[in-house]
Amino acid sequence: MITTALKLWFRTLKQTITNLRTLLLFVILYALLLITFYIFVSTREATVWQVLITYALLFLVPAEVFVLQASIIDSARDLQFSWKRILRHAFKIFVVTLPVLLAGWALWYLVNKMSVRWPAPPLPPLALDPKSAKPAPMHWPTLLIATLRFVLFGVALPLAAIHLWIEVTARDVRATFAGGAKALLKRIGNAMARAFSSESVLTYGLGLIAFALIPFALLFVPITIKGNKTDFMVFVIRLVLAFVFTLVGWVVTLATLVRSKPESPAPEIVTAPAAVEAAA
Repeated sequence: MITTALKLWFRTLKQTITNLRTLLLFVILYALLLITFYIFVSTREATVWQVLITYALLFLVPAEVFVLQASIIDSARDLQFSWKRILRHAFKIFVVTLPVLLAGWALWYLVNKMSVRWPAPPLPPLALDPKSAKPAPMHWPTLLIATLRFVLFGVALPLAAIHLWIEVTARDVRATFAGGAKALLKRIGNAMARAFSSESVLTYGLGLIAFALIPFALLFVPITIKGNKTDFMVFVIRLVLAFVFTLVGWVVTLATLVRSKPESPAPEIVTAPAAVEAAA
């Protein structure tokens, strides 16, 4: 299973970087998202127009995020590009993301309570001789709480949200609620089971290295370079590489999770004439 997940991840990576037309679309959508977010955080609420722009961008940034996810999911399913379908899927993604955000807020509150309950001890005073200074003892509650934060907010909640996106975009609204609440809860449970399977976690782990760890190292690991021009050129290259790794890593991860989901057949709907004929 692990070998299959690895092969699927790298095959999706090859398809992503060779399909230049689709990749260009993702680059445009991601660049628009970054530009919109930059305008949002850099706009000062000084005039009426700036306040209106800030409120407009407050809704536009999440909309662009969901449109990007819907585009990636549709592309992974080899569907033809359709703005109408992408916008419809983006709205579905927005709806199922809300309960995940609420669960994340509740978990963040509980984890903060835990950190207050077991605070880290104060650091010992600095010694005059650095060589004679003793390292601070390991505070296990702080380490465990930090690990819990990463597992919950870096892995569990994103995986749960992704698989809910995949589930709701795989069928229309009527098929989603077909069978009543019991069938709907069963589909959600199956999606959560797939989210935390070994293949799903491995796929997400590979993506986490590509779209999070490598860009973080590119942006924040210091490099000493002599010369202002050379330093500026290296800074630009690091920004471009971080952009590429973040986008491609996320696209490949999400597309791999979409393709690894077994497609279930659409529920059969019995029409009225067929039902009458069967009764006869």
